[in-house]
Amino acid sequence: MNSKTFTTLDTFDTEFSADSVEWCPIEGFDNILVCGTYQLFKNEESDETSTSKKSKRFGRIYLFRIDCGCKLKLLQCLDVPAVLDMKWMHIKLNDKILLGVTNAAGCVQIYKLINNENEPSLVLCAEKSLTSEDNNEVLALSLDWSSGKLDISDNGQNVQIVVSDSKGSISVFALTEEATLEIASTWNAHEFEAWIAAFDYWNHNVIFSGGDDCKFQWFDLRVSTRPAGVSRAHGAGVTSLHNNAAREFLLASGSYDEILRLWDVRSIRRPVSEVNLTGGIWRLKWDPKTHDYLIAACMYGGFKIVDCRNNDRPNVVSEYMEHESIAYGCDWSLFNSSKIQRQEVLDQAPGTQVLVATCSFYDHALKLAAINLYDNE
Repeated sequence: MNSKTFTTLDTFDTEFSADSVEWCPIEGFDNILVCGTYQLFKNEESDETSTSKKSKRFGRIYLFRIDCGCKLKLLQCLDVPAVLDMKWMHIKLNDKILLGVTNAAGCVQIYKLINNENEPSLVLCAEKSLTSEDNNEVLALSLDWSSGKLDISDNGQNVQIVVSDSKGSISVFALTEEATLEIASTWNAHEFEAWIAAFDYWNHNVIFSGGDDCKFQWFDLRVSTRPAGVSRAHGAGVTSLHNNAAREFLLASGSYDEILRLWDVRSIRRPVSEVNLTGGIWRLKWDPKTHDYLIAACMYGGFKIVDCRNNDRPNVVSEYMEHESIAYGCDWSLFNSSKIQRQEVLDQAPGTQVLVATCSFYDHALKLAAINLYDNE
């Protein structure tokens, strides 16, 4: 392993178990990040005929800003149903900065980031439930925006959101100009939990999904909601999928089977390459600058950075083992080197080019770290 060393800059106790962290991708707000939490509480309720245990899932959304010295400054804490996933829309929609959230109440929510007197905060502006009258226990598990390859000139028009749920279904929502949600289609895609759904950023009619039935599938919505292709290469549940926004046809998948797979989506009979990251992979994210590196949350194996410049031979170049529990959430900051220098981080981590946020479950920890990643700087 050609090691590139992480330096921990700050740690925050989220109190509830932390499972999702996302940096804002919008210029001028790229020092903003959110962390989502999930806590299961059990209580006993009884009536005249029976005694039953019911579980309630609570969560919080924390909003942070990175201030001088690269410290996490808490701006807002929202009490919400337990958070399963969060993603920022990649660009603005009619000058709105939007965050999508999926939760244990079976809802997808859209929050708007407002900046009153230079104090950012989140305001709920849309919500849609995935539940029906005969199915009131569905969890919304993951989401993805179709905006991964759009730029600011597109103004967010015709953006969609794909959501997966605990009943194995996939739902696609259209986002209106007013940032409200309209259901476009929904269908059953997996026999068990649909852990992940993601767009092909190069073709928004194509959606990828992965489930606890070990299936990795893709759908072409111009044709049908029946799978256009199915792979059974994964030896356990498929938990993470992320399309590469700079390299057409390249997709990364992660699984409980601990194997990172890179795919050419023109043929998903077999992956281009495989590498064992150990610990079970929960999340994969391509780096937002070169799209050559992946950060992986490897559950019981910590966090890892994988060099994928050679698709045939991906190589682990760094490990981050500072967390004491399940590695669940991870993301890259869009801060460039000059902005990091202005945050006075160089004394703590000389040569820093990238800031990374990670979070873990039972130790309820959010960490901010720095790393010198790129060879040419």
